[in-house]
Amino acid sequence: MSLIAEFDLANPILRETRRAMPDLEFEVEDEFVSPDGTRMLAAWAMGDRDALARLDRRLPDDPTVTGARLLADLDEKRLYRVELTTAAEPGMTYPVAVEHGITFLEVRASGDRVSYRAQVPNREALVAYRRYCEERDLGFRLTGLFRGGSTESTVPALTDRQREVLRAAYRAGYFEVPRRTTLEGLADELDVSDQALSAILRRAQANLLAETVADDIDDAAPAESDGS
Repeated sequence: MSLIAEFDLANPILRETRRAMPDLEFEVEDEFVSPDGTRMLAAWAMGDRDALARLDRRLPDDPTVTGARLLADLDEKRLYRVELTTAAEPGMTYPVAVEHGITFLEVRASGDRVSYRAQVPNREALVAYRRYCEERDLGFRLTGLFRGGSTESTVPALTDRQREVLRAAYRAGYFEVPRRTTLEGLADELDVSDQALSAILRRAQANLLAETVADDIDDAAPAESDGS
């Protein structure tokens, strides 16, 4: 059975901004490297309107940021796509997590704290990921470890925003065959960009799979041949 791990990292990404604006909370939607090698991050910033206005002025001065684009502007939260510098590279652990079969369910940050909730296939994968983080001085600190499906962890599989988007997509017929709406049409309805909506849907569906059928998939997977 898989595990749910909760841990903190001393992640350098947006660290100076987080320290300067402790009244804001960030929630990561996606982390990836573009085809041209640019490190990218899609994240919600949440706080009051004054703080969000200050963030727009503060982001260009962050040493891990080369550019930021506003993708969605809601009442007290904004979604940004951020281009990152090489200084952010140690904190981009998502590709390594994927290599070890680890799925990030939630990543939240404020001040010095960056908290992760992840679905982990086994303890060996978690140890390997932790070793990688420690080699990069990311200060890995495990705060909780539960069996998959355990009720001990009260953190929901979906964020409020992910749940809202999935419900809207379902009502609009986005998941029907054939679809009754397009990604572009749904994005217009939700007043977000196509890219932002795609990132939210992808992360939400990954979270649901990790919480529901991931163990069944693992159990059903054929064993690797040892060549005998």
